[in-house]
Amino acid sequence: MNESFFAAVRVVMPMMLLMLVGFCVRVQRIIDRPAMKEYDRVIFKIFMPVLLFKNIYEMDFSRGFMMKEMIFAAVCLLLNFAFSLTVPKLITKDGNKSSVIGQAVVRGNYILFGVTVSEAIFGEGNIGAVVMLGVLVVPAINIFSAIILELNRSGKAKFGKLLIAVLKNPMIIGAIFAFIFKIFKIYIPVPVWSVIRSIANSTTTISFISLGVGLDMAEAKADIKPLLWGIFLRMIIVPAVFMPLSIMMGFRNQSLCAMMVLFAAPSAVASYPMAVAMGADGNLAGQLVCTTTILSIITIFLWTLFLKSFGLM
Repeated sequence: MNESFFAAVRVVMPMMLLMLVGFCVRVQRIIDRPAMKEYDRVIFKIFMPVLLFKNIYEMDFSRGFMMKEMIFAAVCLLLNFAFSLTVPKLITKDGNKSSVIGQAVVRGNYILFGVTVSEAIFGEGNIGAVVMLGVLVVPAINIFSAIILELNRSGKAKFGKLLIAVLKNPMIIGAIFAFIFKIFKIYIPVPVWSVIRSIANSTTTISFISLGVGLDMAEAKADIKPLLWGIFLRMIIVPAVFMPLSIMMGFRNQSLCAMMVLFAAPSAVASYPMAVAMGADGNLAGQLVCTTTILSIITIFLWTLFLKSFGLM
């Protein structure tokens, strides 16, 4: 199972090193946190939507939809969304913190981890199940995240106003345009597509460097209770509930791998700039991304070891 461990390390190590670069940038006072927050808004309003647009636009819908996996994932995501709306509020009365915990619970780093882990386990190019499930997962987790953060910001639950607020979210706009371009087969000229790819490919790099700039261990100590709860819910409770159900549903190999990433991946890097831009606790969001990403080396390895040991994947 050395392959499984090194696969997890290959996924996580670049992210850790990028956060280290950001931390060094801050220590050397090349850029400070207030200035970086302005970049976070740019990341949220431009880089993240372009990345989401690219991921959806590149998806191959011709392979056919995995209906059983799709329906199961949809039900689980809805249950997890309901869980993320209610349980974090029992942990802390601070809406800025509870909304960040809720977003971390519902929003895993699906695409980045899914592609990398699937290729590491099954070989290069064997990512069909991850990509197809992503057609549902990527828009859903972004919509749920936007709702959780918007409910905290506006305090309003009226469907009409909430719908408008969600539709104004740059991530949702990016997803909508991607589906429009995909469905109507709108051709994107090569020069324009090269710009889209360049922006999308740099999004993760810039986001993790920004996380490193904002990382403050003193604040992590101050937020230790919500931080530990967020880690516990995202990395232990969610996979512990939904992975056994995935196995009981009969999912195996690549389909089960896609479920493992959906439920066991760490909090998505997009959580941080989105929390900052929508007025939630950006520091806690960044700490959750950092800590869950580091811990995922262990958790992804253990889940892979378990599933392979029983011949399920």
